[in-house]
Amino acid sequence: MRKLERSGRCALIRYSGGAAGEEPVDVYLEAEPDRVVIGTGAVPPGIDEALYEMEPGDQRTLRIVPEKAYGYHDPEGVQVYPRTMIPHGDELEVGSILSWENPFNRITLPVRVLEATEDYVKVDFNHPLAGKELEYWIELVDIVDP
Repeated sequence: MRKLERSGRCALIRYSGGAAGEEPVDVYLEAEPDRVVIGTGAVPPGIDEALYEMEPGDQRTLRIVPEKAYGYHDPEGVQVYPRTMIPHGDELEVGSILSWENPFNRITLPVRVLEATEDYVKVDFNHPLAGKELEYWIELVDIVDP
């Protein structure tokens, strides 16, 4: 299939992976494959590219550089906020993960607390896998209409 024929269609996949050299953090090996819409940004670009190339029944182990994964860690993505500006801010501690809704596009992101004082918290808006090379095993079960 050519690229245009696959864009917007659903890839039925099984997968396991995460940061290269670390334990997998993203595992979906269920009997029913996961549905991923190809070409919509639902998965990192490196995985999307493989889904355009693979045929049903193919299995691959992918090494994905940060540019085609979650990008590099952006220092500007680390911000300091008063605890009072964050819902349940008084309960946050170093390592806490909270959901943060972007006020402009309403997308919810996982945000990690890096530092916490009595009045402020330093949070990291970067994806936890930003700056890391990924390794994923993927099985393309089928390509279907959404």
